Amino acid sequence: MSGSIIREKPAHLTPTRPNSVTNVIKSDKNLISVDKHKDIQQLKEKVTGILNIISRDHMKVVFFGRTSNGKSTVMNAMLRERILPAGMGHTTNCFLQIEGTDKVDAHVLVPRSDEPKSIVSLKDLGNALSHEKLDSDSLVKILYPKEKCRLLRDDVILVDSPGIDVSVNLDHWIEDHCLDADVFVLVVSAEATITVAEKKFLHNVAQHLSNPNIFILMNRWDAIMNEQENVDSVRQQHLERGMEFLCDELQLYDRKVVADHRVFFVSAREAVLYRAPDPGNSPKTGFAEGYKERLTEFAKFEEEFEKCISKSAVKTKFEQHTNRGKEIINLLRDTMGNIANKSQSLKQECVQKRTEQSEKHDFIEKELKSIMETTKDRIRHVSEDVYKRVAQTLNDEIKRLYTLIEEFDRPFSSDPEQIPLYKRDLHKWVEERLGSNLQARLHSALHSSLDSVHKEIKERVKFVVNNERKSMLDTITPRSDFAVSYRLDCLNLCSDFKEDIKFKFSLGLSSLWQRFVQNQHQQSTLTMTEGNNSTLSQNTSDSLISTSTLLNSTNDILTTANTITSLTSKSSLLLIGGCALIWRGVGWKVLGVVGGLYGSLYLYERLMWTKKAQERKFKRQYADYASSRMKLIVDMTSGNASAQVQQELSMYFAQTIRYVDMEKDDICDYLKQLKQEIDQLLLYNDKAKVLKKQADWIDQQLNQFSKQYLSEPATSINSSV
Repeated sequence: MSGSIIREKPAHLTPTRPNSVTNVIKSDKNLISVDKHKDIQQLKEKVTGILNIISRDHMKVVFFGRTSNGKSTVMNAMLRERILPAGMGHTTNCFLQIEGTDKVDAHVLVPRSDEPKSIVSLKDLGNALSHEKLDSDSLVKILYPKEKCRLLRDDVILVDSPGIDVSVNLDHWIEDHCLDADVFVLVVSAEATITVAEKKFLHNVAQHLSNPNIFILMNRWDAIMNEQENVDSVRQQHLERGMEFLCDELQLYDRKVVADHRVFFVSAREAVLYRAPDPGNSPKTGFAEGYKERLTEFAKFEEEFEKCISKSAVKTKFEQHTNRGKEIINLLRDTMGNIANKSQSLKQECVQKRTEQSEKHDFIEKELKSIMETTKDRIRHVSEDVYKRVAQTLNDEIKRLYTLIEEFDRPFSSDPEQIPLYKRDLHKWVEERLGSNLQARLHSALHSSLDSVHKEIKERVKFVVNNERKSMLDTITPRSDFAVSYRLDCLNLCSDFKEDIKFKFSLGLSSLWQRFVQNQHQQSTLTMTEGNNSTLSQNTSDSLISTSTLLNSTNDILTTANTITSLTSKSSLLLIGGCALIWRGVGWKVLGVVGGLYGSLYLYERLMWTKKAQERKFKRQYADYASSRMKLIVDMTSGNASAQVQQELSMYFAQTIRYVDMEKDDICDYLKQLKQEIDQLLLYNDKAKVLKKQADWIDQQLNQFSKQYLSEPATSINSSV
């Protein structure tokens, strides 16, 4: 056997664990399918297992099968020593690994202990019948002197396993103790057949590893001697089932190879008896008829086994892994090429999308600016229009204020205690009626303007948002309860109003004096505004002359009256003096007539000074005062209404325009996402190209290794060594 071939393997076989092969690009739904990614991950695990195998400088053989099929007995026969515990029923309880040592004495190492134990303790540690047995997944190492066993001299490690039907942790066993094996020996009882559990074990090995080297031993073939007439039929049946499994299911070999080199019919018990007999037994004891043929078959198995692990050790250890490596490389190379092409195509699509989204973003920015400017102008125009409408309507209502006040119907009393209550109710009446009149005259026009602006804003915003947000915009409705408030606050506005409803004779000196002062004031006012002082003075003089005619038509009486009125109406002394002058000038008769007429007029006006007359005078005074005061707040009321409309439109615009901002934000986020995708695709593309080049290089190395070490000439050279 030439274990030196393995120990002196060339540099091509040194595992480098390249990340370019094992660290496959992460699965991406656009670049690689989920199933393909799973396949690559499984290949990655297989590569890891292969690297573990080729990283060691020894050959590892695992013996497995069902409980009590004779695995330990087969190993004892091959070692020509009764090293492992063997017997009826379930004997081997855990994994027993036999490897060579240069020491003289054999010893045992158990898990979690560095202290060597005697080989004698193996009967208890690895025996299922012992009370000191270990767990089924434990590994006990048996270091046996190389000089006592030919197999162990060439760095061959033999592993005995508990029955595969002992525990359900089959995958765990394979990962811990079997993945790095070079050869698997399936020991089957010839009295039964290959079971589903044994097939499952090898299927799991094949999934975790590249195609394994497998031998099948039909043990206990000596039991067939009881049925001599069925020997050939049973043998052919076992052989067919073995070929179906290895050739058809696992697809490892062709049928001739299996029939000649992979399936053997043996009796391990007879081989042990023959090679390592008990001192007290005769060498001929315990052998059934035809034992020599069975011993020859066992020797043939050993010969094929030794060829597998020695003469063609390099091929045994590396050929199938190399071939599998080529398959993996070809698959990865094709995958990387597809990923590179796919990523390039997806990158171009993303670049096109980014260009389109950038143009859309610029368009929305431009439209947003236009919408804001247009809407701002539209709101300002509507606000100004509202200001003008309210001002004009309010002025019209102020002109009709006397008529409005005349409609106020409440019992009037000149009692000083009742006047404030009457004024309070009148304030409230005027405020409510004016407000309702303004509301009635302006409501339709204002809401029509608002609806028009609302519609314009919504249509402009809909033009730049997507369909989903268009439907969301339809859910935004203007406030149904919005109405412009026209609060005039007459109570405070007319709080300074002072009524004057005392009786005053129209031809009394105080009344005449008051009219004269008012006329003079009006004349000065008209002179400043119209420049027509002379005409207005003449009209005033005419009015005064017509009034004085009732007293006397002479110039003396007019002069005397004007003189008297120019003094004071409150001085009785002047009044007496005036009467004396008139009597002296016109006589007592004329004076009597004038006095009678004057008294009659006084009496008439006094009798006509009723509550109704007092109420009319009060309302006329209030109307004059309220009109003058309300004219002062026309601008303020109009401005307030305009501000309310402007605020309502601005709020609606803010509600709708935020969807444009959301659209912009979505596009910005999408642009960032596209940028990341493009960068990632560029990374994928570059990485895929690098991996494809590395795959080409690895494929060249594998071909070179196959040509140098696995071709027939190389094998012949190795065999000669």
